[in-house]
Amino acid sequence: MFEALEKLMEAPGNRVLIVAEDYQFLDTIHGAGPAIVHEWQVASTLQSLQELVNPTPLAIVIDLEAPGFDAVQALELLARLRLQSQIVLLKGGDVRKLSNAMRAASALSLEVAGTLERPLMMNALAMLLARHSAASAPISAAEIKQALAGNELLLHYQPIVARLGERWLVRGVEALIRWQHPRRGLLYPGQFLKVAETAGQLQALTDFVFDAAIHQAGLWHARGLELTMAINLAPTLVRDGGFLERFMRTLNENSVPPEHITLEVIEAASLQDRELVHDVLSRLRLHGVALSLDDFGTGYSSLTELCRLPFNEIKIDRALINDVPDVREASTIVAAIIDLAHRLSMRVCGEGVETQVAFDFLAESGCDSMQGVLIAKPMRALEIDEFVARAEADQSLGIAAR
Repeated sequence: MFEALEKLMEAPGNRVLIVAEDYQFLDTIHGAGPAIVHEWQVASTLQSLQELVNPTPLAIVIDLEAPGFDAVQALELLARLRLQSQIVLLKGGDVRKLSNAMRAASALSLEVAGTLERPLMMNALAMLLARHSAASAPISAAEIKQALAGNELLLHYQPIVARLGERWLVRGVEALIRWQHPRRGLLYPGQFLKVAETAGQLQALTDFVFDAAIHQAGLWHARGLELTMAINLAPTLVRDGGFLERFMRTLNENSVPPEHITLEVIEAASLQDRELVHDVLSRLRLHGVALSLDDFGTGYSSLTELCRLPFNEIKIDRALINDVPDVREASTIVAAIIDLAHRLSMRVCGEGVETQVAFDFLAESGCDSMQGVLIAKPMRALEIDEFVARAEADQSLGIAAR
């Protein structure tokens, strides 16, 4: 750790951005401690935060106790900007604010370097950043192989609620890969998937996800817990000639009906090798597997995909959901997507639902299902059992009933 601290101290122009309303609580910023920070600035609004992140700061400290400042909105902005800065949460006496911020960061796939107590002390910040710097060194291909061999990978599941009349009930989950690293702690896909792909290990990671998710779906099915399992289908697997046979064999071995599985395919994958993709997806649909067109509304969005390929669900990208209902253009697009999908006899799922107003807007617009941190964060399988039981006991999944 001390070597990491020395390197940070030597780095020229290290800058820390403080997200807060005023300077008063920062009186101790120049207190004793290593001279890790050569410059610090305060962002008192979301606009000033966006203006001050260029060049990228070493760290961004968010004051959770700042009156009138929404820490979750700040985290959402940082997620959209995709910065490499270390995020530090400055906590006070309200544990609910910290809990909400941590849930939001997890849902946004943001890594929080740690938390500190108010007032902010320079030496505490320096030591926290040094520890995190040592733990966030580049991941190697050897570590990926060790993760696969050492059973360090695991799945979390995020509940998906579906409309049943005026009620919203848990009807499925999405499987999300995690890595419980022995030194770095819990890692999220954005931290290691690119390394795995470069190292030629993406296929092995994807096989792990399919095997583990389908096995869990089989356990739930055997206990009478009828949840659909959504799994992301990587572009490389769509083009793998042996994928369909392996997939169906795994379903049979775990006694999972094909109708209980939804494969989420990103649009970029469906735009390449059209004939092969069409053949594989069509055969999956014939077997009863549901197909969801993921991240619809951004990037490679193409209306022709809805007609050409056998999707039966559209999943609206979180980037659009984040802006409803405040941004008129986003609200219009989301409402139009829902209407178009229903005209094509397709269902619609809204992902990344993080606010009550977004939930209400999607519900009023006719969205069929939703997932997001407002409903529930990704969790382990045992927690899913408890979550579903609690939701059924409440007889509804209104946000207030969580």
